[in-house]
Amino acid sequence: MDLETLCQKIALPEELQREVFKFYYSDIFSLVKDYIVGLKKMKTEATARKELNDRLGRDEKRIKMLTCMLVCATEQYAWYKEKGIPDSYFFATMGCFTRFVKECEKITGICAFDREWWTARQLSGTLFRIGELEYEKIEKDSRKMISIHIPSDSLLTKECCDQSIADAKKFFKQYFSEYSDAEYICDSWLLAPELSLLLPETSHILAFQKRFSLQNVDYSGTEYIEWVFKTKDAKIADLPEETTLQKRMKQFLLGGGKIGSGFGIL
Repeated sequence: MDLETLCQKIALPEELQREVFKFYYSDIFSLVKDYIVGLKKMKTEATARKELNDRLGRDEKRIKMLTCMLVCATEQYAWYKEKGIPDSYFFATMGCFTRFVKECEKITGICAFDREWWTARQLSGTLFRIGELEYEKIEKDSRKMISIHIPSDSLLTKECCDQSIADAKKFFKQYFSEYSDAEYICDSWLLAPELSLLLPETSHILAFQKRFSLQNVDYSGTEYIEWVFKTKDAKIADLPEETTLQKRMKQFLLGGGKIGSGFGIL
């Protein structure tokens, strides 16, 4: 797998493709390429990112880091082939890079890469996009589990979720048999019980919630603000009211309400 093919297959914006290739063919990349191998392992990615950041220098839009990670993705393709995993799963999974830069542009107005702390999961063969949802292999208290993540472009209809979950169970049984009987979990603001007060009964989000047995709710974070209001910094009073959910949630928050992150078992 070459870098140009990957960028085309995941539909990386042309503006970023030009910047990626400019850095890829530069002398600086030739000096740091030996440091990127650590990005492909969860145990070493944090150290590898730190070392790379020290050597990459100024990287305001994080294009240099994005390039390093895309190169890792091209190298990871061989691992997919060895496992016999179809290309469709590879490109769907690596499509996260395009999704992340588009999310960044929508929130900040700048087409940049701001999710380098997350993508080692995709590069290490730990997380996979299967249909509308993502599935991450994890171990907790020596128990193998599969954590479900909901990408921002997911369609949470009953049919789409049913298909994704069914395909995921087949996927792990075939390619990672040690996870065949793993418990499926989800930790997300989308499982917040307060959403039942803000959404209609016909909401796909509420239907998705009902798939899980809620275990606990954490109110320490505010990640929902970024996903619902497409901003990171606004005060509650300044949050937009462009959708029904935004309007209802803003009033709920202004009235002293809190939105938690729910942890549930499928």
